[in-house]
Amino acid sequence: MWIMRNYLVGIPSTIEEASEIDGAGAWRTVLSVILPMAKPGLFTVGVFTFTASWSEFLMALTFNSENSFRTIPVGIALFGTQFTVPFAQIFAASVAATVPIVILVLVFRRSIVSGLTSGAVKG
Repeated sequence: MWIMRNYLVGIPSTIEEASEIDGAGAWRTVLSVILPMAKPGLFTVGVFTFTASWSEFLMALTFNSENSFRTIPVGIALFGTQFTVPFAQIFAASVAATVPIVILVLVFRRSIVSGLTSGAVKG
């Protein structure tokens, strides 16, 4: 398991060594010891990645030319015309695009907070 030590900075190597002493193999150590300890951090990274891709604008505007493949921010930006800006529709669409992320964060807030603070406490 010396290969895993280079990648897992936050998980102490003594826990990994203890699982080796107990007779666990490499895969068993990863699945039973390392992954449960890294779960809050992985979940937090997943939420941040989802939020970044959900609200991504520039790549979606550049690479998607068909209307059926546009993301929500690009669709909201294309609501207006040259002479009118429908502020009510833009606001309603913005709220509809934000609600799923807010619900996701509210439901999993304990996991997100524990993932953010897991590397801050030493000892």
